[in-house]
Amino acid sequence: MEKNIFIIITFFYLFLLSGILNGAIPASERAALIALYNSTNGDGWSNNNGWKTAPLSADGFTMPGTEGSWYGVTVKLNHVTCLYLYKNQLIGNIPSELGNLSKLRVLSLFANQLSGSIPSEFGKLSNLNDLLLFSNKLSGRIPSELGKLSKLTRLYLTSNKLSGSIPSELGKLSKLTKLYLKENQLGGSIPPELGNLSKLRDLILSSNQLSGSIPSELGKLSNLIILDLHFNQLSGSTPSELGKLSNLNDLLLFSNQLSGRIPSELGKLSKLTRLYLTSNKLSGRIPSELGKLSKLTKLYLKENQLSGSIPPELGNLSKLRDLILSSNQLSGSISSELGKLSNLAILDLSSNQLSGNIPSELGNLSNLTDLYLDSNQLSGSIPSELGNLSNLTKIYLFENKLSGIIPSELGKLSNLYSLLLYSNQLSGSIPSELGKLSNLAILNLSSNQLSGNIPSELGNLSNLTDLYLDSNQLSGEIPSSLTNLTKISSPCLNMGYNCLWATDHAIMIWLNSNDPDWKDHQDQCGGKTPTVE
Repeated sequence: MEKNIFIIITFFYLFLLSGILNGAIPASERAALIALYNSTNGDGWSNNNGWKTAPLSADGFTMPGTEGSWYGVTVKLNHVTCLYLYKNQLIGNIPSELGNLSKLRVLSLFANQLSGSIPSEFGKLSNLNDLLLFSNKLSGRIPSELGKLSKLTRLYLTSNKLSGSIPSELGKLSKLTKLYLKENQLGGSIPPELGNLSKLRDLILSSNQLSGSIPSELGKLSNLIILDLHFNQLSGSTPSELGKLSNLNDLLLFSNQLSGRIPSELGKLSKLTRLYLTSNKLSGRIPSELGKLSKLTKLYLKENQLSGSIPPELGNLSKLRDLILSSNQLSGSISSELGKLSNLAILDLSSNQLSGNIPSELGNLSNLTDLYLDSNQLSGSIPSELGNLSNLTKIYLFENKLSGIIPSELGKLSNLYSLLLYSNQLSGSIPSELGKLSNLAILNLSSNQLSGNIPSELGNLSNLTDLYLDSNQLSGEIPSSLTNLTKISSPCLNMGYNCLWATDHAIMIWLNSNDPDWKDHQDQCGGKTPTVE
């Protein structure tokens, strides 16, 4: 009996001792937690379990020693080590008292409605590994004191309203692997000191108001995987030193004011998968060295001032899915080498000064979904081989100098959504095979030299919403089958400037409803007026 009593008493004291060891945090740390609760409307949190569970202390919160059971709080060895209160409806300011949590390793308050500034007292959190404050409403400057956080590995301040410049002191964070500052209102230049962050893997500064040049020192970031500086006001040239970033996967510099040439050194980035330089002021030729980027899947160079021919070496990019070179000043012919890009899904060469024929080899691009060659000076015929591209959804060949007939093979493209061939010099009849394009929504053949009748098979295009056949040399009676095109409505139908007529009452009603002046513009009849009933 005495032995049993001894065992019970022993376990009781061990229980009390465990409570002291695991829960007796310093008063200053308890006060910091209470300050956070009070300043962020803790009573309105999505989850505040344990914070005010009876019995309560005189401060209005659950008794000292229980902090480890409060929702979002981790206590180890008598100290608060982690705060996980993300997505928890915190509203208000972050209290400076959190700077007293000397053993804190993780501060995760993202996706709340926190406002005000980031306390400079956070610079005292010498054990902090992760500071995650993104997706709030924080404003003011990034405290330079954060540069003292020698153990910090992740700093996420994305999607706030932070302003001012990026503190150069952040370049002292020798263990930092991820720096996310995008979607704020940060200005000034990118500190060259960030080039000292030898362990950095992600540098994300996009969607701010950063200006000045890209520091060449960023070329020292040998472990960098993602460099994202898009949607800023950066100017000057692209540093050739970026070619030293041997681990880089993503280089995203689009939507800035960068000028000069694309450095040929970028061809050394053997691990690069995405290169986005769109919407800058880049000039000169596309470096042939980019053809060495064997892992590249997306190449976006549109909306610049690039000139010269398209390097045939780009045909070596066997993993490329998107090749976007539109809205430049590229000239010369389209290289047949591009037909080797077996994984290509989007080919956009529109709005350049390209000439010559469309290579028949493009018919080998079995994964192609979007083909944009419009607004160039291409000539010759449309290759019948394009009919092999079974995954194609969009063909944009308008505003060129294409001649010859429309290949009947295009009727095999069962997934085609848009076929835009207008403003060329195409002749011959409209192939009846186009009536097999069951998914076609937009068919624009206007402003060519097409002749003959409108095929009745076009009435099978039940998903068609836009039909433009105007400004050709079409003749004959408009087939009554077009009344089946119930998804077409004004002003998305144009039959004008041909030599067409109608006698069927139903087709007359349909035409007058969707193209009211169609019969007033049938002036391609050699001076004869078409019969209309």
